[in-house]
Amino acid sequence: KESTTVRFEATSTPMPYDKTRYLPKQRKTVLNMSQRRSKPDEKITGTEVVQGDLQLDEGSNDEKEMTPLSIDERYQQERQEMRIKHWKESAFAAGLVNVSWQEEKSCSFAGLLQPEIDPDSAGCTCCSAMVCGRLGAGRVGNMAILHQSQEWVEEIEEDEETGEQRTQRFTRPKLNWMMGPYWPMLLLVTYPLILGVSFWTLVSAIPKKTLPIQLAWLVCTLGLIFALAMTSFRDPGILYKYHRPPPKGGNGWRWNDSAQSYRPKGAYYDPDCAVIVEGFDHTCPWTGTAIGKKNMLAFQFFVGLVFVCLILDMLLLTGALV
Repeated sequence: KESTTVRFEATSTPMPYDKTRYLPKQRKTVLNMSQRRSKPDEKITGTEVVQGDLQLDEGSNDEKEMTPLSIDERYQQERQEMRIKHWKESAFAAGLVNVSWQEEKSCSFAGLLQPEIDPDSAGCTCCSAMVCGRLGAGRVGNMAILHQSQEWVEEIEEDEETGEQRTQRFTRPKLNWMMGPYWPMLLLVTYPLILGVSFWTLVSAIPKKTLPIQLAWLVCTLGLIFALAMTSFRDPGILYKYHRPPPKGGNGWRWNDSAQSYRPKGAYYDPDCAVIVEGFDHTCPWTGTAIGKKNMLAFQFFVGLVFVCLILDMLLLTGALV
């Protein structure tokens, strides 16, 4: 069985633009049809292409390096380098996202067709880019920082050469108030439902009830609103970045590629919030944020009071509770 090789030069059609490599003005295509032809006398048309048999002559590496970059390519390259630098030098264990909400706003609409954020990240970044960018809010992962402060901490470090442990005192940012990536659902769905039902009960049923019932309803309703606020606008337990496990209790720590940080047992990377959360349980869209170590207690109070207030409002509105 004979093997036939057909060579031709494709110079009449313009070459497609490829950002990852630079092709020369002409390219040679080699089609090996030995596996394609079943008979020696079978005709071969120029339009037939066998996958795996196409070889491109991309030119030497010197030609690639000498090819100048366009302004748009140079801007995208510098922007990507800035994102990677901010990702690796961040104080928190967060994923690869845009540096600020202003930068996210510039590519939010284009990102709907071709996302530029980490593929493992999600969330309402378009809404956050438009609103949080105007408010001047900070950013960690896909979460918006409303207020932060600085705190002094002491950390024990171990010298890699001598193995000697020493105490280092430094400052690091502390997240006081923040919102999760699903804050639009919190503000447009959860709070309107709670406030709407509570206002209806306050107007139509509460004035007719006795003072103990009114006080009980007021305490439960205010407690529900407060518990939701403490769940939604507080730090869920975002982990600080650890380039190596701590000397004490670092045996169970594991490396996480998405955040470029070590994480302890029970801390997981949340792709919705794009951060590592200690004691991570789940991401709740009703509260708009992740549920972790620092807001788990408030979340449990919120869930319990939801059922208490729901039953109490139903009894008051139907007249079953005198």
